[in-house]
Amino acid sequence: MKKIKIIWIDDLRAKVEDYRAVIEAGSGKTTAELEFVEAKGDVLDLLEKLVERVRVKPPQLFIIDQVFNLQLAIKLKGSSVANLLRNTFPNIPMVCVTGMLDSKHFDQEDISEFTSIFSYQDLNGNIEEIFAIAIDFPKLHTNDPNVRGHVIRLLKAPSRDKTDLERCLPEEFQSQKLFSTTPHRIGRWINSVLIGRPGFLYDRLHAATLLGLTEKGFGKVENIFEKAKYKGIFSTEAEPRWWASELQRILFTVVKESGFSAPQALGRKLAGITKRDFSICYISGAAEPAPEAVAATDVTSTAQYVVVRRQFAEPHPNDRGTTPGIEDQLILKPRAAK
Repeated sequence: MKKIKIIWIDDLRAKVEDYRAVIEAGSGKTTAELEFVEAKGDVLDLLEKLVERVRVKPPQLFIIDQVFNLQLAIKLKGSSVANLLRNTFPNIPMVCVTGMLDSKHFDQEDISEFTSIFSYQDLNGNIEEIFAIAIDFPKLHTNDPNVRGHVIRLLKAPSRDKTDLERCLPEEFQSQKLFSTTPHRIGRWINSVLIGRPGFLYDRLHAATLLGLTEKGFGKVENIFEKAKYKGIFSTEAEPRWWASELQRILFTVVKESGFSAPQALGRKLAGITKRDFSICYISGAAEPAPEAVAATDVTSTAQYVVVRRQFAEPHPNDRGTTPGIEDQLILKPRAAK
């Protein structure tokens, strides 16, 4: 068993102790030693002493609260703490655990300081992802001048996707020495954009919808698509992803059809699939024609995602413009929302 060190900076010890046992139990073949650092008094002085103490043997991960509720000598948010720590530890990930995901305490600048942000209430379900970030993050550092090539290798992308991925990577992903392309920026893009949004990769709901199936129906044929499963950096079994191009390649190989057929139609012809496995439009309540879109029910971060015909959805107002290779976020049209 491998053991890693995690430091959790928070103003509430009870909050940390609630999760000590599950975090130290670890994930897979990795356990952890969890150290609590209490945010109190002069936080800047506290951070300075912390940096000096762990500089030689730093942790593999910092967990940081965003909102410190106690009266501190200097008001700092967790995002500011992450920024300060990164000056000394650029190759160590910083994640946020907060009970205030939907709050005025987060803006885009705050969000950008963390490799990922987790809800305190749902932390039990995210342990594997937290450990994947801690274990995989050091792989992002490279002395290779071809940063883009390095990132593509970490993703373990199918051959057919490599060229498109390289074109879609942010322009700043160049030499880490010349262009300051930090591991943090690369890790954040992979986690929040490539894995976090459908496009090159699909989560279970999007994969099932592509095949015209419910998630339960997809589970009946999931083993057929094992080679499509994403196994690159930050991948987890709890929140799997599949390469969209590989899902379709395997589908068209398994189900032979003359002429063109939509993947939803072919997916419904897979062995073992019955009409009860067909996806149903959330608005019309019909399985035919097969719903081909996934849309949020509202604008909040806790919105439900439902399967609908594209005609019942529109661009999400919080979508911040087109990202190459990434699908537009959708939301139910007002008149369609139940």
